[in-house]
Amino acid sequence: MSKLSKAESRRTQHHLVSLVAIVALLSVVAANIIIVHNDSRIPLGQSVPEPSGTATTAASTVSTTAPTTVSAADLTSPTQAVPVVSAADLIYPDIPYFIEVDKTHQIVTVYTTSSSGKYDKVVRRMLCSTAQDPDKFPDGYWKLKEDRCTAKNIWRKMKSHGTELYAQYATQITGDFLFHSVPYKSRKKTDLDTKRYSKLGTADSGGCIRLTVENAKWICENCVAGTTVRLISKKADPELEALAAQLKADTVKPDKTGWDPTDPDPKNPNYHPQYTEPDPQPEGYVEAHFDKIKYSKEIPYVG
Repeated sequence: MSKLSKAESRRTQHHLVSLVAIVALLSVVAANIIIVHNDSRIPLGQSVPEPSGTATTAASTVSTTAPTTVSAADLTSPTQAVPVVSAADLIYPDIPYFIEVDKTHQIVTVYTTSSSGKYDKVVRRMLCSTAQDPDKFPDGYWKLKEDRCTAKNIWRKMKSHGTELYAQYATQITGDFLFHSVPYKSRKKTDLDTKRYSKLGTADSGGCIRLTVENAKWICENCVAGTTVRLISKKADPELEALAAQLKADTVKPDKTGWDPTDPDPKNPNYHPQYTEPDPQPEGYVEAHFDKIKYSKEIPYVG
């Protein structure tokens, strides 16, 4: 074989090796595209394309099939069905939480969305104190009026049974009714009303919903204006009674320093947080519509 023929043979072999490498690379890329396309994990704010029965727009994927309707017994009432958009329309909800105040068992439960699209995934359960007179703040639905914490609701002056007191992390529900910490006798964190603190888990307030500092702060910082709050007088339930008893047992008593044990202030010498694990996050990112809920008439603010 001539030298020219050998050179041509080497070039031909080189081209064949390169071609095989390119084909292998394209196969890997194609496999990754398929994996990414079939991956069910969708970034926040992005819609999931539906294989069929949808119309795609630049803003979102809108289902052309009839939306599913769920009984919202877990988050509203058995007689009010709340429509939920098709699971194809997966978006991060503007309002990620739903709050239920159980006046019978003195438990506040915060829900977020599960993969079903319902607000039925428990985020937190909080021991509380509601009004001594259950009719003063009646059962019903309201929307939070304040959007997270501001300087004015870190400390707020208020009255309880005619006594002037102070509270931390107040968030307005309607009128004079708020979520807030157990009262203080002054604007000092060492001046907690320990007698009222010991009554968490009982109907003891003048109308507001009292919580530990940790829980009042969590609502203040995480629940946006417009979050639905449901007050309900449930039938006595042994399981919920046991849960309330456990929450009470887990609540550390204040010591002689006068601090709320759950206050995360670095100066707190008696700090005992109730929550040490990360909060569960919205799972389904399904936008729930509350337009079918009959919200209660706003209660006038007296001040």
